[in-house]
Amino acid sequence: MNRWYAVGALVVVGAVLYLTRGILLPFVAGMALSYFLDPLTDRLEARGLARGVAAAFVIGFFSLVFVGILVALAPTILSQFERLIAVLPETLAGLRPWLNETIADLSARFGFSIAAEAESVLGTYGGEILARARDAVLGLLQSGLALFNLLSLMLITPVVAFYLLRDWDHMIARLDSWLPVEQAAAIRQIFRDIDSALSGFVRGQIIVCLCMAVLYGTGWTLIGLNFALILGLVAGVLAFVPFLGALTASVLALTMGVAQWGLDPLKLVLVFLIHVIVQNIEGSFLTPRLVGSRVGLHPVWVLFAVFAGGEVMGLVGVLIAVPLAAAIAVFVRFAVGQYQSVNVVTASSSPADEASAQTPVSSSGKAEGGGS
Repeated sequence: MNRWYAVGALVVVGAVLYLTRGILLPFVAGMALSYFLDPLTDRLEARGLARGVAAAFVIGFFSLVFVGILVALAPTILSQFERLIAVLPETLAGLRPWLNETIADLSARFGFSIAAEAESVLGTYGGEILARARDAVLGLLQSGLALFNLLSLMLITPVVAFYLLRDWDHMIARLDSWLPVEQAAAIRQIFRDIDSALSGFVRGQIIVCLCMAVLYGTGWTLIGLNFALILGLVAGVLAFVPFLGALTASVLALTMGVAQWGLDPLKLVLVFLIHVIVQNIEGSFLTPRLVGSRVGLHPVWVLFAVFAGGEVMGLVGVLIAVPLAAAIAVFVRFAVGQYQSVNVVTASSSPADEASAQTPVSSSGKAEGGGS
């Protein structure tokens, strides 16, 4: 009966989270922030500070650093966004002759008209494409939650993080007291493994993404690529998604390079060279040092988790996808380990059981044929 109560509670919690997914962003961000800042708060508490004071100091320091970085970078980023919006029509118009020439060359080489094929495809599926695009835009406009989420992320997240951080140890102790005595040790081990996976992968990967954003932005700025800071930030965020993130970052940078310099081979090679250098730094130094190989999250599993989370819960789903994938991976490894241990015990005990079952026993309780 207790199992059915637990299953019912999980279903109810999942339904509530799904129905309120539009306002979850600041709460999920606050919970993640409190989790990642808990070790630092514990260290300050061990040095004699009260838990509430330590939590307030950590959140205040983190908020000041975040605001300082935002104030320092915001003018440059906003000006680059304004320039991007202003030059985008001209950039697209400049790309059109090159694109037409490329299409003509490909059509002559392969013996068919790419333009005619494109017109045929648009004639067949154009209505559906426009309808889907219109629905997507209308859904975005009608949601009305983008500005609310941004403001709540800035204002509510630190408050949520402070209260969770202040009461973190108390909440963990309360949850631990609810564990069934028989399974308490196994459940604690599972959550220790989850904590290890989260601290090893998520914390490390966030630092890796920040480092890559700085490296991309700095490198592309040095070679004079327009909107280098924006491209660096996008590349750093996309670095959380294996393979696809690196591919998208390189395509965006090369596209901007073509729009700025045309088909200048030296400039485009420099853009791509920056990408290759950053990827090598990430693969040979950042990820091995900051993430390590002890997490056991396959890149394909991470990729699937990010897309599935985005499909089910939007931005909130993307944010919680990797931690949830790490937790599920721990549960799967635990279940497989339990299954294998049961099989090993069964296999090792079966011959002895068969031998004891086949040995005749006398009325005195001793096996026949034995010693005196």
